[in-house]
Amino acid sequence: MSNSYKRIEAVRKTGEILKYLARQKDPVTAPAISQAVNLPTPTVMCHLSTLEEIGFAQSINDRWQLGLGLGLIRARIKANLEGERDRISRDLVELEEAEHGE
Repeated sequence: MSNSYKRIEAVRKTGEILKYLARQKDPVTAPAISQAVNLPTPTVMCHLSTLEEIGFAQSINDRWQLGLGLGLIRARIKANLEGERDRISRDLVELEEAEHGE
């Protein structure tokens, strides 16, 4: 990426929150998230509220976890990687056949 592009701080903060949630086994409180990502709790709550609205975070009894919306992204990445793996496997078979004169 070119260094001439301006970084968007809010996106970085959101990414830190999502990465923290991804590392948690159980739902966590907003103050725990705030402490972990070094942001004020009201700021974290604004991010979490937006993430919940788009399905990337889920609130359960005042605790937070990743939302199902991220599963769609994971599924797309997995499908893309599986497709790439299949293509590479076909290419390898073709190379092996070409090596053996088949």
